[in-house]
Amino acid sequence: MQHDVSGGRAEEVATRAAALEAADRDADGRFPASAFRELRRLGLVAAPPVRPNEIGKLLTLLAAIGRGDLSVGRIYEGHVNAMILCGEFGTPSQRANVEELARAGHLLGVWNTDHPARPVVIEDGVLTGSKTFSTGIDGLSRALITAPGPRGRSMLLVPLDGMPVDRSWWRPLGMRASGSHIVDFTGLRVEPDWVIGGPDDYIRPPWFGAGAIRFAAVQVGGMHAVFDTALQHLAQTGRAGDPFQSQRLARMGMAVQSGYHWLDAAGAAWRDATASPAATNAAEVALAVANATRSAVEVAAMAVLEDAERAVGAAGMIAPHPLERRLRDLRTYLRQPNPDGALSALGAAIACGDWSPGPAGPAR
Repeated sequence: MQHDVSGGRAEEVATRAAALEAADRDADGRFPASAFRELRRLGLVAAPPVRPNEIGKLLTLLAAIGRGDLSVGRIYEGHVNAMILCGEFGTPSQRANVEELARAGHLLGVWNTDHPARPVVIEDGVLTGSKTFSTGIDGLSRALITAPGPRGRSMLLVPLDGMPVDRSWWRPLGMRASGSHIVDFTGLRVEPDWVIGGPDDYIRPPWFGAGAIRFAAVQVGGMHAVFDTALQHLAQTGRAGDPFQSQRLARMGMAVQSGYHWLDAAGAAWRDATASPAATNAAEVALAVANATRSAVEVAAMAVLEDAERAVGAAGMIAPHPLERRLRDLRTYLRQPNPDGALSALGAAIACGDWSPGPAGPAR
């Protein structure tokens, strides 16, 4: 995997993504505006690497931003996802509009989760209902939301100015600055050019499931940040050379590196599937490797969390120690939907011969 991102080092992106405001935004839950000013300055809002052949660069970038701040990484991944979906399923004029918005510095998001008591529906061309986990609402201009229709689930790229927002619900353990509030769309009349693609394009296989590699990349960066913080603490306290601590560092280092290897494998499988969509088994392999990647990253990240907590001890669980926030953020972000289903789907892919491990790498 190349670690040069859009003309700048991944390490620089990570440092700038944190923007020295992560602790303050964790405390007040406000949108991380300084971090996104830096990402705009670097050209990463206007022109993220979203073409299929840029998947390796994109995963590296997402990991780097996650290493700086997981909340920033979560919001940025939503922007990237919206641009990918609009680019894949939008009309030429819709694609041009989204690209113009991005060049002007506007951020987009993707919100699929409905409020359980008030799901978003379209009635006579008017929306009713709310979305939960509306990540980044306080800094976004548009969101790609989903709504059921007679022929399947539709995607709508809606403006967000003036939308009612309920912020009382969002009291998370971590990822506070991601601002995943509740947005009420009731009364918003749907314009024809808001509809992106056709029914159920949003959940079209394998890309809906395979897209999990993007949030896994952000998680790898968060895992790396936990490792960085534990190592720095041990070095500063003169305990890095302790034989027991050395073993913890070794285990954490191997786990972090395994995360990057899985991202390499996932990127290779994605490139194969997009380069030859008609090739036998390519899509199935991409989905299997994506399920393997998100599952393996979760296991590796949990191991790093455990070792970091033991290495630093109680001091790392007391704010303002940076480990305290990073532990909370990573534990929260690891709780992505349907992990059991992803692992079961991987097992099924192995059982039917769609995927198997081997010395040539997981994405054979």
